Amino acid sequence: MNRFTQCIFLLLICCLGSASIHAHHSTTGYYDRKDFIEIEGTVSSVLWRNPHVKFAVEVANDSGGVTEWEVELAALSIFRSRGFGEQFLHVGEPVKVLGNPAFNGSDEMGGANILLADGQEIIISLRGTPHFTDPNRSIVLTPKYTKQVEQEAREKAEGIYRVWSTVLNDPSFPMFKGGYPITEATAEIKAKWDPLAAERFECWEKGMPYLMITPHPFEFIRDGEDILMKFEEDDAIRRIHMTEKGAEVPDEYFHRGYSVGKWEADTLVVETTNINAPNFDDAGTPQSKNIRLVERFNLTEDEQRLDYKIAVFDLDTFTKPFELTRFWAWVPGREVGEWKCET
Repeated sequence: MNRFTQCIFLLLICCLGSASIHAHHSTTGYYDRKDFIEIEGTVSSVLWRNPHVKFAVEVANDSGGVTEWEVELAALSIFRSRGFGEQFLHVGEPVKVLGNPAFNGSDEMGGANILLADGQEIIISLRGTPHFTDPNRSIVLTPKYTKQVEQEAREKAEGIYRVWSTVLNDPSFPMFKGGYPITEATAEIKAKWDPLAAERFECWEKGMPYLMITPHPFEFIRDGEDILMKFEEDDAIRRIHMTEKGAEVPDEYFHRGYSVGKWEADTLVVETTNINAPNFDDAGTPQSKNIRLVERFNLTEDEQRLDYKIAVFDLDTFTKPFELTRFWAWVPGREVGEWKCET
């Protein structure tokens, strides 16, 4: 298997099931990933949108009435990237669902497998296996790109200036796993964090460095002498100032900070300060306005992979500086789509 084929294979296991855990509005701590339950009923509503696709199922209960279950899936962007441009669920149709129940005992679940009215089973996670059907009747969601789109992407790609995608078998994904060297004050704040807070499931934008956990694609684009990072998640744009004038950091603070970059040989080094964003990660870790980040983006020799390292300096939150790493892969044909978050 050559390097290009290996890259394509890796992206075939690009996160879908895990995106429901670590996507835009993390559901960490909300669903019990070690437990599975099954429901059967009729689809009563469908919300086909970001940050998470959701649908409701009316299920007959023991009292002779109906209980409406809410099923949460991955982001719409992930479904589109796997060839599902239109919703496959329709109001009034029968459905069976296997999924993870909510910790709080509510009538909610994170969907894993869906049996449709036509007898086909959709396996949400690429790590999943058929539950309701014979493997020959199941649909594992995989990326679908045309040869023309792939060829156009190859002709357009130049160095880091292309679309980069997350790969699940990167052991560092998701990048934020906890275990940071936090202060006692930070530990007290984390102890009060509520993973079930309703606002965590609304539309809000990630700041830095939280944005860099994204499982969705992003693209490097030239903008004059500067470099833009265009993210699918949040429709976010990061500007990296590459000129001497841009190195003059203003007095204002920004949600994604103020980034100044330079090239060290083939490595793009970016320093970001002036960040006004309360969340360091998706697990209740705060950060101060004194946080400083130093990122390194390094393109591999075969240009199929982009290695990433971020150094974190924030002695108001952490007892010492530390580094986190991850990587992205290039799959010709993958594009940055529109996010358009809705609630």
